[in-house]
Amino acid sequence: MKEFNTIKTELSGQIATLWLSRPEVHNALDDIMIRELSTFFKEIEDDDKIRLVVIRGKGRSFCSGADLNWMKKAFSLTAEENLRESKELSDLFRIIFASSKIVIAVVHGNVFGGGNGIVAACDIAYCIDHAKFSLSETRIGMAAASITPYLLRKVHASDLKALIFSAISFNGKDAVKYGLINKSFSSPEFLELYLNSLISEILENGKLALIESKRLINRLTNQSMTEEMQHIPEILARIRVSSEAQEGFSAFLEKRKPRW
Repeated sequence: MKEFNTIKTELSGQIATLWLSRPEVHNALDDIMIRELSTFFKEIEDDDKIRLVVIRGKGRSFCSGADLNWMKKAFSLTAEENLRESKELSDLFRIIFASSKIVIAVVHGNVFGGGNGIVAACDIAYCIDHAKFSLSETRIGMAAASITPYLLRKVHASDLKALIFSAISFNGKDAVKYGLINKSFSSPEFLELYLNSLISEILENGKLALIESKRLINRLTNQSMTEEMQHIPEILARIRVSSEAQEGFSAFLEKRKPRW
């Protein structure tokens, strides 16, 4: 498989494993990782040998959200450049969601901000009980724009509002209760046993039947959101360069409370 800088890939039979591989920053998303993730899914789309993708994170976390140093650069971008980057992020979640492959997230450590978008865009997600989730964007003056359409497919609107408005942390068992995660496990060993069994069961089923089943479910849950999703990159691009976001980023990097 193709070599990338911020992700690692492995192929075993019909299963591709994709590792988020920026462990030094808890696999935070930046422009390079976003493009490489999108490229990976585009390149395997027509590869009939690959039926299933498992997304994992190297190091101590699955994904800590957007790289704040990268996000802070938005203040020096032109409006056109900022909109393009916002669109690339929104497109990433759409590409994962719409992939013809069965996509499973295996989660540990921190899952903040956009990391939850990856989880929500996947078909199935499992985690360890002590994984730490947070829809943390509002803490730094941002809105959870690009990830909200996918979160709403799994999390009830009233719960999602509470999680976004408060930016509180919650664990794996809570993530199951909210609907973000399918099942949480007390240990990595139990998770892997369950995952391997599930994958074996999935691969026993008809390839076309799985693809068409996924497309049907996605289409039925997507009908009311298509028009609104077109405006999400514009919303994100506008908020990224707001004075509130600038103060939020600065406060986080300087380890102080923001002055709203």
